[in-house]
Amino acid sequence: MRNAGASIDPPPDPFSAVRPDKSDPSSGSSSSSASSSPSGSSSGGRRGRSGDDKEPVSQPTRKKLPRGVSPLPPGVSPEAFAPTPPSSSSGKPPTLPPPAPPAEPWPMTGSPRVRWSMDDPAAQPSIVMVPDPPRRRSRLRRMFILVGGLAILFMFGYCIPATYMWGKVLPGTHVAGIAIGGMTQTEALDLVHARFDVNDQRDVPLLLGGRPVGKITPSEIGLAVDAQATVADAETGFPSPADVWRAFTGERELPLRVTSNQVKLAQEIRKVAQVIDRPVREGRIVYDGVTPRLIPPREGLALDRRGAEEAVKAAFASAPSSAALTVTTILPKAREDAFAPFMDDARRAVAAPILLTNGGRRATLTPAAVAENLVFAPGEQGDVGPRFDTHRAIGDLEAGLVGVAEAARPAGFVIEEDAPRLVPARTGKGVDVAKFDTALARLMDQGGRRVIPVSLALTPPTLTDEQALGLGVKEKVSTFTTTFRCCAARVTNIQRAARLVDGRVVKPGETFSLNEVVGRPQSSRGFVTAQAVQGDRLVTIMGGGISQLATTMYNATYLAGLEDVEHSQHVIHIPRYPPGRDAAVFYPEPDLRWRNDTQYGILVTAEATGMSVTVTLWSTKVYDKIEAETSAKTAITQPQTFTYDGGDCVPTEGAPGFTVTVTRVFSKDGAVVRRDEPQTLTYDPQARVNCTTARSPTSDPELRRPPAGNDSTPTVTPSPSPTGQKRLKKNNNDKNNEPVKNPKATPNNTKNVGNPTPKPKATKTLTPNGNGNGNGNGNGNGNGNGNGNGNGKK
Repeated sequence: MRNAGASIDPPPDPFSAVRPDKSDPSSGSSSSSASSSPSGSSSGGRRGRSGDDKEPVSQPTRKKLPRGVSPLPPGVSPEAFAPTPPSSSSGKPPTLPPPAPPAEPWPMTGSPRVRWSMDDPAAQPSIVMVPDPPRRRSRLRRMFILVGGLAILFMFGYCIPATYMWGKVLPGTHVAGIAIGGMTQTEALDLVHARFDVNDQRDVPLLLGGRPVGKITPSEIGLAVDAQATVADAETGFPSPADVWRAFTGERELPLRVTSNQVKLAQEIRKVAQVIDRPVREGRIVYDGVTPRLIPPREGLALDRRGAEEAVKAAFASAPSSAALTVTTILPKAREDAFAPFMDDARRAVAAPILLTNGGRRATLTPAAVAENLVFAPGEQGDVGPRFDTHRAIGDLEAGLVGVAEAARPAGFVIEEDAPRLVPARTGKGVDVAKFDTALARLMDQGGRRVIPVSLALTPPTLTDEQALGLGVKEKVSTFTTTFRCCAARVTNIQRAARLVDGRVVKPGETFSLNEVVGRPQSSRGFVTAQAVQGDRLVTIMGGGISQLATTMYNATYLAGLEDVEHSQHVIHIPRYPPGRDAAVFYPEPDLRWRNDTQYGILVTAEATGMSVTVTLWSTKVYDKIEAETSAKTAITQPQTFTYDGGDCVPTEGAPGFTVTVTRVFSKDGAVVRRDEPQTLTYDPQARVNCTTARSPTSDPELRRPPAGNDSTPTVTPSPSPTGQKRLKKNNNDKNNEPVKNPKATPNNTKNVGNPTPKPKATKTLTPNGNGNGNGNGNGNGNGNGNGNGNGKK
């Protein structure tokens, strides 16, 4: 419908429905205006348009408004509706304002629509502009174009490449440096087999700081490449969008799957660690007799075993290659310069005997007793200070100071009718240890009068009856006996050490140390100088022979199934000891240490006669039977023959060296329930010695070697050995020629250990006979074989 424009009808009279108020002056003019209307009413204009002048129109009744209320809306003036003023007296028509310009509609978008009022049928229609609906067709077209473009991009960017890669290893994939991308799984598997199957035929060298320390044979430990598992890591299914993106933008390195017998690999690494590992040595001031001596600290080394296993696998994967091993340095608690201020204190402590008094009772603490129980060592925080074992030092003197009847006594056991019986404990008096230690420290620091009045204190027993009965000491668990020749000086030392060991109670979890219990062998304590085997030669030392007690105890603990913490093997085999089950000790080290790893206490009894020593352990049996399986002797090496002249020469018959393997087997209820890891030990051959001065050879195996200080010169005879070579052992002596403790021998680690001996003098001409190896000097590890060069020089 077109726009009809503005209405031509005059606006309706807003006062037509209101009755004029006679009192209102404006009502007359309003009525006049109404009467002057051509139609005679407000609806005349409507009749004029309709052409029906004859139809009467009813006038609405005008309601009278209250006084003072205007019929006009607020803000509307009555002058707006006043009648047209009369013409002027001059007869000229009044001047009218110019007509208003035609109304122009507001510019509107949309389609015009006609709206009719249903309430007033006579009202004119109104035109309403309705906005046009949005144009959706162009928007959908753009959406279709976008979706279509993305679909095409997806197809060419993912679907087609993914279909091409389906069933193949993703491009850019490598395994240990070889490219297998784009191959089928079978092709990749063949390539991995061709590259790595030959690796198990090559040994893996082990290097420490560029120096070879051993090698690993892959076939012995089951080291191999698992090609199937390696290629399986390369997924060959339908690739995901991320896989396709990674194939286009980067590379992927797959790990080479290496399999091995983990137990055997760990065993091989453990063997290497036995050569590399070096325990840390804490510095300390000890006494050589009554002369203080500083043992400087030394860093320890420990092989990174886990890293070594990974290095071996990596070297195997990239063969031919070598595995670089790493070690961890273990620092001592205190540096060497921290001990210098305490040397004067150490000398002052043993300057003279110390008199202990308790009223009229007196006891003397000798300088030797002080030196035996005093050591200057670092504490847990690295602070150096005196460490005095008061209980041990005054243990034998306490009864004299207190009285036997008043002294405290711990619970103990005696053996009656082949069974242990409890000896009740007793609370009594004892030396006040804290006050004694304070007085002794003051004496060492300041000197002065060497008299210490001891104070007594009520002392409870160190082991009560209830504690002793709860240990479960009720039956014999194991026993072992070794024999020796009668009447030698070493017998005295064996008997003395056995008395110190006898009656010891080792609680669950405690570690027994033979050197700690026996202490330093000194003449003041009943020990004598005797012959002993150190390394591969015979020496004369204070306390010689205690190693036989150590071997006897080691076998008793071995057959009791206890944990071996530390023990050291002799370099040569002594026939009276079981092969692979001997132990060498020397104060302060090497030591024999074992731990009570059961839930019961252990009573140790030791008895030495003139020809044998027996060690018995009493507790509660955990296993019915524990045995040692010993293999046949293998790798037998024949001894060399030497000829000495001189009166000190001791002829020996010699004995071959060999290798033997020992395994501990545990049985319970008639079945084997446990087997320890086998120990493989190697003994050096014992040289055959001929003396030019007639002397009857001895049958004692410990007297077959020439003394360490022999000045005679041996004559080398042809060696029965096929090669004439002897195994060289590593010399770990430090620059101060201190006895060095070897790595502890555990059930999987038993090493040849000895002690330093004087270097033998060779003042006469050595006549070589064949390309043999000369006998060299012993070292701090008991390795006494030096390598001769065949020209008579050692």
